[in-house]
Amino acid sequence: MRDLRKKVVTGAQLPLNVLICGDTGTGKELVAKALHELSDRKSKPFIAINCAAIPENLLESELFGHAKGAFSGAERAKKGLVADAQGGTLFLDEIGDMPIALQAKLLRVLETRAYRAVGSNQEISADFRLVAATHVAMKERIDTGAFRRDLFYRLNQFPVFMPSLDSRKEDIPHLVRHFVEEYNANLGTHIAGVQYGAFDLLDQMTFPGNVRELRNIIEYACAMTAPGEQISADDIGGTVLQQHHALAVNSDDVNVDSESYIGMDITDIDNLKAAVRHFESRVIRYRLLRFGGDRSKAAESLGLPKRTLQISA
Repeated sequence: MRDLRKKVVTGAQLPLNVLICGDTGTGKELVAKALHELSDRKSKPFIAINCAAIPENLLESELFGHAKGAFSGAERAKKGLVADAQGGTLFLDEIGDMPIALQAKLLRVLETRAYRAVGSNQEISADFRLVAATHVAMKERIDTGAFRRDLFYRLNQFPVFMPSLDSRKEDIPHLVRHFVEEYNANLGTHIAGVQYGAFDLLDQMTFPGNVRELRNIIEYACAMTAPGEQISADDIGGTVLQQHHALAVNSDDVNVDSESYIGMDITDIDNLKAAVRHFESRVIRYRLLRFGGDRSKAAESLGLPKRTLQISA
């Protein structure tokens, strides 16, 4: 992420078009805003549009505006988002989903720095920095003919790749603390922090929704935590965790010969007590996941007193 920040700082000073690629929830729009705020266009507008969220027949009008009478219902002329972004930054999110016909018009704008509103013959000059983002594999879109190769080259002058949260789990504690502080500031409450058990549960997740998913989980946990208290594994919520985790196996079904379950190579074990503790810890963590962090139920399922499980976990 430090390398990414350095790249964003560098890219902000250049006049090149930027294409941000990454899975959903990785923070592509945050990077787009940072590119704007660190550039010499920061005093001008930052205009964002999600190309996948607007119907195809309305997207051209939203981007370029339309003249009065250009189509049914166009009772007056309207400026588009390209005009709103004059002098600033235009952020086109989910550019990979832009209709092929509109891609040609966008390419022309990038090449000529001029455009026409829908239903108008008047050329309008365009002065904006273009930042685009996508979560789809652009090469596949190009190979299938769904995206213009020449437009891709124009967009990809300065590529930025967003890492998934699963590839940088060491950042989770920092992000969690930030989201808790943000929650406290926005709602005027006081969530005291996060217990280690909650961090353990979060570490077991894969986060297909990336940072956005983590934020949602923490906001839910904050809502479930009393002011002055710390977020516990119970506050994370079983329903949230079980969306992404299969139920853990029953203790009777645990195969002690399974290296993948034990989490180590049996032939490398040189300390039996340490290996047993490691195995015990994994069984307990999986059982906590099964019961959504409920220590009482997890302990009962393993034939342990709740106090023993608290110490072990």
